[in-house]
Amino acid sequence: PHHAEALAAFRFANEAMALQRRHTDIGRLRDEQDLSYAAAEAKVRERGAAAASWRPFQLAFVLLNLPSLTDPAHPERAASRDAVVDLLFFPTGGGKTEAYLGLTAYTFAIRRLQGTVGAGEHARSGAAGVAVLMRYTLRLLTAQQFQRAAALVCAAEYLRRQDEATWGTEPFRIGLWVGGGVSPNWFEDAAEQIAEAKDTGDGKHTNVLQTLACPWCGTKLHAHRDLEVKDDLRRVFLYCPEGEGPNACPFSRTRSPEGLPILTIDEEIYRYAPSLVIATVDKLAQLPWRGYAGILFGRVRQQCPRHGYRHDDLDVRTGCGGRHRQKGELSEVTSQPVTRLRPPDLIIQDELHLISGALGTTVGLFEAAVDELCTWQTPAGTEAGPKIVASTATTKRAREQVLGVFGRELAVFPPPVIDVTDTFFSRQVPVTVDNPGRRYLGICAH
Repeated sequence: PHHAEALAAFRFANEAMALQRRHTDIGRLRDEQDLSYAAAEAKVRERGAAAASWRPFQLAFVLLNLPSLTDPAHPERAASRDAVVDLLFFPTGGGKTEAYLGLTAYTFAIRRLQGTVGAGEHARSGAAGVAVLMRYTLRLLTAQQFQRAAALVCAAEYLRRQDEATWGTEPFRIGLWVGGGVSPNWFEDAAEQIAEAKDTGDGKHTNVLQTLACPWCGTKLHAHRDLEVKDDLRRVFLYCPEGEGPNACPFSRTRSPEGLPILTIDEEIYRYAPSLVIATVDKLAQLPWRGYAGILFGRVRQQCPRHGYRHDDLDVRTGCGGRHRQKGELSEVTSQPVTRLRPPDLIIQDELHLISGALGTTVGLFEAAVDELCTWQTPAGTEAGPKIVASTATTKRAREQVLGVFGRELAVFPPPVIDVTDTFFSRQVPVTVDNPGRRYLGICAH
């Protein structure tokens, strides 16, 4: 019964990934060689299909996980120890990020196609909400990884706008949920930073802006110029400045009312439950103290057309009530009841080997709560949890680690075979002049 939806979602994922790869390469070329958009795009086109093609292990890993992401009642997602964590074990620089971004794009699409699953109190809507929770160890997320993830979300949003009848009217967004030291917790903090940036003409201390270039076209972004505060909506919009001419960016002021689909303020992430949330593992400590964090796991009752999903504790900060009068260009609106959202269907744990020791023990404690928050009853009457995938370039005793942190069984991909230098998906080549390999250097900074 899932085949037609799975095929449509797989096509969407491939198209989104091709766009993501193309625009990531355009941005990289513009940054490294100071090219115009047209010149960078021409260089990428010269590479042809090689500019957007899967490596065999990436495609195999994506295909391996399609059944469990398509069917919430799949045994790999059962709310028991029989569930499976798939560990992508591949060398540094091999392309692990692209593999799990492919799964992210597929998860975006399959939820939208399946719509509301179940009925009555067990109804769960896939038309909005957090589809994928991607976690990094503390602050280890690199700017490059966030840029690639943001480029994928821009690609998905670009495709959604082309066909709202299929993919819905709710935008695909990405949220960076990493805490006050890296990005602002509340709208007032962000508005104050942006006001200072506009006064001084620079954005040196503006951590609202977490990407230095547009993920779509590679144009440089500046806080004092490209961030716009809307007090009545309690929103901060980020617009690409490339808004004119034949290469106008679809996320500029002239082409999009919302601009780039990137949320970096905690308050906005709670209120709009972006499709992809990138979080640090220490952020899970917020869960017992922030009731509105439950919105990220689909626990919603009402939605305000002006301020997003509501929660009693959030209403105190936002001043949102059940009804808003007309104000300027904003029309009169009333909050509406909404179907409870599906919790995240996919959890991605990057750099699994770092979740060890005392940190691993702490993360394991919170993981039990996350697993419970992500568990729901399917129409088949079974308990469905999230599909968990992890990645690492170095691992030992991974089975015990996965059992300790996630309470699940482990499947390593590619599976270990007879010869460690040849896994079918990767082959070790001798170091020669033509294949110089890598030299790793360490720096003792002091």
